[in-house]
Amino acid sequence: MDELHDPQNDESSSGEDRASRVRRRRFVRPAVDIYSTESEMVVLADMPGAEKNAVDITVDGDDLVLEAEVVARKEAESSLPWGYHRRFKLRSDFDRNKISGSLESGVLQITLPRAARKKAKKVKIT
Repeated sequence: MDELHDPQNDESSSGEDRASRVRRRRFVRPAVDIYSTESEMVVLADMPGAEKNAVDITVDGDDLVLEAEVVARKEAESSLPWGYHRRFKLRSDFDRNKISGSLESGVLQITLPRAARKKAKKVKIT
């Protein structure tokens, strides 16, 4: 999808620091479904075991980051992944102040409303 890009699918990690790569290894990339309408884009991420208070959705510039710790599994208990992490690059203009998220039955839904497009303005020549 042109509007939402997953940089982890690229060959290079494009400047990602070592600490971020190490931390990401402790997480599983959740499967996502993405659909788009004229007014919004919706991302559905499968995060079974995650609870609302352990989910973190961050929009920083053009980065949309989804993270969730699985509360029942702590890092010290196992060498297996203990949460979810997925990063996307936003390629379209979304209204970042109106992005919302909800979690129900292990499915995280993120709604990204499109920014209002400004109408063309006719300039009067004097």
